[in-house]
Amino acid sequence: MSATAIALGVAIATPLLIKTFTGTKGPARIKTIPHADERVVIIGASSGIGSELARIYADRHAHVVLVARRMELLQQLVQKLAPAAGSIHAVQGDVTLPEDVRRITLESLKALNGKVDTLIICAGIISVLPFAELAGIDSAKPAVSESDYSHLLPTDPDKALEASTRIMNVNYHAPLNLASHFLPALTQTSAAGNIIVVSSMAGKVGAPTRSIYCASKHAAQGFFDALGMEVERTGVHVGIVSPGTVATDLRQSAVDLPKADATSSTEAAAPVKVAGTKKGAITAKACAEGIVRGSDLRQHEVIMPWFYQVSIVLQIVSPSLVRWLAKKKYGYL
Repeated sequence: MSATAIALGVAIATPLLIKTFTGTKGPARIKTIPHADERVVIIGASSGIGSELARIYADRHAHVVLVARRMELLQQLVQKLAPAAGSIHAVQGDVTLPEDVRRITLESLKALNGKVDTLIICAGIISVLPFAELAGIDSAKPAVSESDYSHLLPTDPDKALEASTRIMNVNYHAPLNLASHFLPALTQTSAAGNIIVVSSMAGKVGAPTRSIYCASKHAAQGFFDALGMEVERTGVHVGIVSPGTVATDLRQSAVDLPKADATSSTEAAAPVKVAGTKKGAITAKACAEGIVRGSDLRQHEVIMPWFYQVSIVLQIVSPSLVRWLAKKKYGYL
């Protein structure tokens, strides 16, 4: 890369860097919606980041609805947080099922007396296998005969397609459907409605072994970027949160792990070693605090921890360096 190109890249990237660090902010939302009056729906609230979000909003005496598939965990959380919360309710449901999303919306509105101020979508799943391995692509597979080309086909293409469909349903289609169901209430019943989507740096920068996960997060990033522009004039804010690595057990429930490893059993399964490092990972609590702060300030983009913000600029100035760093992190150098 020539010095001119580098200088041009830096000139273009510098204002983007400043914007990334400061965030696009509106007036502090507390002036419009006091903490104790806020009505919040948290999708994926039973553990990890979602349960930490529930704790923060309960401590602020907000009115909270917790949504997840595992009702027993939701009930435990409700019992724990009820003394502090203005009100708190659990709603069980699978957000990949359209009929459940409709019911979740109606039950949430009923619990919150027909009003919603904040929808936070933090349910998600991940993939951890290289795509070639997932699809059963074996470059060393010998030919059966000179006229047989079956050795050049993947051995398990359906597995790759099924994993991709499942991860898109959870990480993209479900958030889209949730947004469409809650948007009327956010527009009509809140003075400053927020949709906050917990995405990932994988929605901005690709990484080896995370191909279908990156695809789902890039899709969500594009949709909610555009949706935010469309609904801004109605008073609804859309914020996208892109954490780097968060210290949770998300990897061990990856959509593309063998079923014996990806699902629970009566016996504790041994942790599966997957590519990538958790060095520099932030805690679920720190991530939740950043999400709430971004919602309060109505930031369009929240990237954390701070050093991942630099990668957005590097993508413009030196994309080859970003690729090298990603390959290094996941053992592909």
